[in-house]
Amino acid sequence: METIRKKLKWDKWPEYGKTGFFILLMVGITLGGYGIFMVAMGTSTPLVVVTSDSMVPALERGYLLVLQHQSPEDIDVGDVIVYNAEWHSTAPVVHRVILIEYVDGEYRYYTQGDNNDSQDPDYRTYDDIVGVVVFDIPWIGNITLFLQTPGVLPVVLFLLILLLVAPELLPKKDKQGIEDQSEIKSEED
Repeated sequence: METIRKKLKWDKWPEYGKTGFFILLMVGITLGGYGIFMVAMGTSTPLVVVTSDSMVPALERGYLLVLQHQSPEDIDVGDVIVYNAEWHSTAPVVHRVILIEYVDGEYRYYTQGDNNDSQDPDYRTYDDIVGVVVFDIPWIGNITLFLQTPGVLPVVLFLLILLLVAPELLPKKDKQGIEDQSEIKSEED
């Protein structure tokens, strides 16, 4: 570790440079980890947040879902899938497979939300499916939903930057000055 510090001339870096370096390092590790997770799960979107109540009580709004790629023949009736639909363009749909047909060499998946009275329009093809839900984490997705509220993300980013920059801008107490004051005080006594 000391060799790396010497090669980077770490002791000569200003504090804001060290802070920036660590921020970039954390962002790189996060994005790299997410990339590895994408490859491991076999889908470009391995994490999805439930944004509606259509799957209550199984999945509630704010649940974070972990998705995995499945081959067409491995998707079964009862599986919860996430898919893209023309009729719902705001976000991928999270619904349960209620019927599967194999027609002309193509799997057709019919879906419905657990909390919906009727099935979804038409059927899904394998190309529509983003992934199959393999794990859910309750409520953690509410953070994402909160950050998507208009006007919230810029405020949060401003506060984070302020927290990082403020210590650098505030005057620093000199340790020598503190020691000198304590010596003066003890001499007066």
